Amino acid sequence: MKRFFQYILSVLLSLLFHWYWSIPGWILLILHFVVGISIWWSVGAFLLWIIGVRVFVHVIGWLTYMGNKPEDENKNKNPYSKKNKDIYK
Repeated sequence: MKRFFQYILSVLLSLLFHWYWSIPGWILLILHFVVGISIWWSVGAFLLWIIGVRVFVHVIGWLTYMGNKPEDENKNKNPYSKKNKDIYK
């Protein structure tokens, strides 16, 4: 249950930090009341905003995960390095 609330908090913070992506939805909502266009355009824009923010956050999280993977140690193949000189003495 704790993990679920952490996920919900993450979603809400992500939407808060990317509030400016919702501006088209607000404009369409205002146009619904002023001009009379369908409210579904506004609903669609808000859904697109929520889905877009979640995809963006998941991609950034995946890239961070891939960048933090431990690297395999490579064998030193440089014949001029100090390590190899100690071996051949």
